[in-house]
Amino acid sequence: MIKLIDDHGRKIRKLRVSLTDKCNLRCHYCMPVNQTFMDEGKYLSVNEISEVVGELVGLGVEEIRLTGGEPLMRKSFVEIVQKLGALKIKKMALTTNGILLDKYLEVLKANRIFHLNVSLDSLDQENFKKITFGNYLSKVVSNIKLAQQAGFIVKINTVLMKGVNDHEILDFIKFSEETGVEVRFLELMRIGFSCGEQNTQFMSAREAIEVIKPKMELKPISSPLDSTSFNFLTSNGAQIGFIASESQPFCGQCSRWRLSADGILRACLLKEDGKNIRALSSDERMEMYRALLGMKPAMRPAEVSHHMNAIGG
Repeated sequence: MIKLIDDHGRKIRKLRVSLTDKCNLRCHYCMPVNQTFMDEGKYLSVNEISEVVGELVGLGVEEIRLTGGEPLMRKSFVEIVQKLGALKIKKMALTTNGILLDKYLEVLKANRIFHLNVSLDSLDQENFKKITFGNYLSKVVSNIKLAQQAGFIVKINTVLMKGVNDHEILDFIKFSEETGVEVRFLELMRIGFSCGEQNTQFMSAREAIEVIKPKMELKPISSPLDSTSFNFLTSNGAQIGFIASESQPFCGQCSRWRLSADGILRACLLKEDGKNIRALSSDERMEMYRALLGMKPAMRPAEVSHHMNAIGG
């Protein structure tokens, strides 16, 4: 049996599965407003997703995260979740923009998906519209609270952008204080559509911490070795974290692979190449997994052109 340990000694134990490249928002760092999407016929089928996930779980993958685009826009979302729920997966999670979340809380819980990451870049209605080209802030906040009340473990992912939402850092921390929801601040990455904006809007985790420190104390919280974030408890009781993908890449301990909606399995979010799993037998896929172990770089490459919504970043 293959051991999912790459050429640099890192054990692959997490898989991000993109269910669709479609999204009901147009966050300006992710995709253009006039973005065209794949025909759904190009997506992996429910059975293909289940087979690949089942194989990788059998080889040692412990955590599955469903992403997009917006994964809740996949027409067969419920069927996919039910198939995966029947597998013996240690932990399943979902990354979503939260707009449709209330409609799926019951099916998520029934299939043991208890961990939710909600992308939310502004708590101000007008700023939310400017960033996302959508008018859904109240709906997203309401659904975050509904999920929390229903017993889900909810985290908010906030992409930091200088001159766009950096003035809201303390507002997000206050939201965490009031709700108990952990907020994680993400550095803007050099991927796809955001490459041109990255130089002017980039704000490092260190810069964000310097905004916070005069207002409150930050107590470090220990995290797993392969965690993407470094986390703090504030003196006001908020739980916050920082994902410094640009200024402090976590490649050295990365334990993730990514499967795109159209069947490209990638060893690294920041590498253009990957392996197409379509139309392969189980034996052929096993050989492909073995080859992919040699494709995971020790450190991150430069900026890449593919869009985040297409690869489930």
